[in-house]
Amino acid sequence: MMMVVGGGVLPLMQNFIADNAGYLISYAIPLIGLVYILFYAVIGSKNVNKDIRVD
Repeated sequence: MMMVVGGGVLPLMQNFIADNAGYLISYAIPLIGLVYILFYAVIGSKNVNKDIRVD
């Protein structure tokens, strides 16, 4: 599903914003995606279940 959203839905959203607001502002869509990836890599992927050992 990530490939469907990343390769199919996000370009359509960026194109819609580029048509209505300008191409430079449309780059906010990939920027939001990259910020989310950074968040998940730094904070979101932590082990919240302390009963399961991670070695």
